[in-house]
Order: sequence, then C-alpha cells, then structure tokens
Amino acid sequence: MAEAIRAVHAQGGSFDAAFTVEVLAETADPDQARQLERAWIARLGTAAPHGFNLMPGGSSLGGPCNAMPVAVMHPSRGLLNFPSLMDAVAAIDADRAVAGVAPLSLSGVYARRDLGWTIEQALELTPHRDRRGERVPFRWHGRTYQSLRELAAAEGLRVDTARSKLSRARRAGCAATDDMAADRRCKGTHRTGGVGRGRLPPLSLPHPTDPDADDVNAGVFARLSGVPKATVLTRYQRLRRDVLDPDGLRRATLLAALLHGLDRRVVISLTLPDGQVLRGGVREVVRRVLDNPNLDRQRPERLGFSAIRRRLRCVPGWPEKLTPKAIEWAFGFRPDANPVRTGDAAA
Repeated sequence: MAEAIRAVHAQGGSFDAAFTVEVLAETADPDQARQLERAWIARLGTAAPHGFNLMPGGSSLGGPCNAMPVAVMHPSRGLLNFPSLMDAVAAIDADRAVAGVAPLSLSGVYARRDLGWTIEQALELTPHRDRRGERVPFRWHGRTYQSLRELAAAEGLRVDTARSKLSRARRAGCAATDDMAADRRCKGTHRTGGVGRGRLPPLSLPHPTDPDADDVNAGVFARLSGVPKATVLTRYQRLRRDVLDPDGLRRATLLAALLHGLDRRVVISLTLPDGQVLRGGVREVVRRVLDNPNLDRQRPERLGFSAIRRRLRCVPGWPEKLTPKAIEWAFGFRPDANPVRTGDAAA
C-alpha cells in the first residue's frame, strides 16, 4: 500500500484524490489492530497480485508520520495544512520541480523529524543549524570550552581521547563547574599497560596432550592444540559464565569444552500442517523451513530467519517453556497463537 501511495505522490497526485478510505473496524489495542489488519486483508483478498498489500499484514501499525496531519509554515505561502507528512513532501517536491531543484528524500525527511528538526527544517524551507559539535560548556585545565574540537585543538589531544575523558568525568559525577581534565581511569579493570597496570594474569590451562605436564597459558594451549587462541578464550569465558568455576572442573571435562566446545543448541520440535515433525536446533529447523518452497508457501506469515529467532526469544519462559503452538506462531504457521499477547506459552 505504501508503494502505491508513493507512486501517486510521485505523479503529483494526492492521497485524498486517489484513494477512498472506509473504516472497517476500530480498536484501541495495538495487538488486536494487527490481527484485524491481517484478517481483513485475507477476507477482502487485497494481497498482491490482486491488491495493493505486498505483505499479509499484522507486522506493524504504519509510520506515525503518515497517520498524523501536519501544519507547515511556508515562507511565501503562509500556513499550509496536510493530512500527512508524505503529502507535505509531495507538495513541496512539486514546487521544487517547478524551480528545477532535486526532490526531497522521503526517508531523509523522516530521519530529520526523528532527530528533532522542525517540520520546516526537515522540508528544507528554513535552514537548520548543525549543533552536533556543540556541548554544554565544560572546564578543562581552568579554561571553558564549547566543543570537543575546540578542546582538542587547544590541548593537542585526539577528539576521541577528549570524548573518553569527558565521559569518565561525567560518570564520576562532575558538575559543569568542575575541571574535567583529571585522569579518572580505573586502574585494575583495564587490560592494557602490562602486568601491574591493570592487565589480568594469564590463564592457567591444562596441557592439551600431556596430562603430566605443567599448566600452560592460552597462547601455548592454542599452539599445541591447533585451536585458535580467540576460540580458546571465548570458550573459557563461556565456561566462566555458565559454570562459574571452570578451574574446578575435571581435566577431561575442561579439555573437552576448550577443544570441541559445548553443544549450546536449543532443540525444538516444529509440527507442520501435514503432521510431519521437524526436530533439531533452532538454526537447523529454520533453514529447513526457509529452504523448502512448499513449506514457505504454507505459512500465512512469511517471516525470515531473524524474525523467527526474535519471535522465539519473545516467548515467555524461553527456552524451557516452549509449547508447540508457540513454536508454530514463531515460524508463521499460526498467526492467531501469539503467546506474547495471550500467555499461551506459560500455560
């Protein structure tokens, strides 16, 4: 539908002249509004190629800028009222076309409004002052500065260094009248500067091949085992998070985790409309559904890889309390079984 509206505006038309709006249902509940949208698209058969709807609906409620009327103070034509921001952009683009000026970027106008620009500034009717380099005045070595670039030029610092110092000072509770130049780095928490200046001691890991040999650090372990050092460190940190005391594990268990990793998959079972059950890790099952055109066409909601994983993580009690209906909803087979709204997954 949005593509059709943009096409009308690109041809110089307006929404009111090209479309007739009829209220089919009303609700104040956003979740129910999404369900109604999906139901009416299916009931009226307005999905492409028979209508304007490219998606089955129910994913969003549309952009707020399109749904709200806007008032624009034009520098030469006075106050202008438009039913939506998209209509305002179309009208301004018509004037720009007459003047031989390139049209506005609709997404750029939306982005400017999100950044707090006025409607006239977003439509380039009035100039906008770029204040990204300005900050609340702050003191540094007894002098007051307005921007990081000004400070960096005066002190001979890199801009990112000045930004880090200023951020530490503000996190420490410094007021605008305090001097921000003091070194507030927390010694003992940083991993730079060598032993004795915040660097953590090297890991002590069992020898990967000789049970009688002394412990080795991560670099030696990686060289002897052939596992990249970054992988060794990542697997060890996961053990610290999951086991809390990896050094207390038996040597065989610790070596197995460092050399081969742990099976961290969440195993799910998806029941298909024909009764077939797909079982495996989340990635595996999602790929089997998306790579099968027949299965993909059976889903009322054509969700992609990231959307399915995000839905699964939204299920209450993930991953221990996944129910069959919740999994079918996450994959788009059961749009009516939303556990986030109904609480079906907790039942």
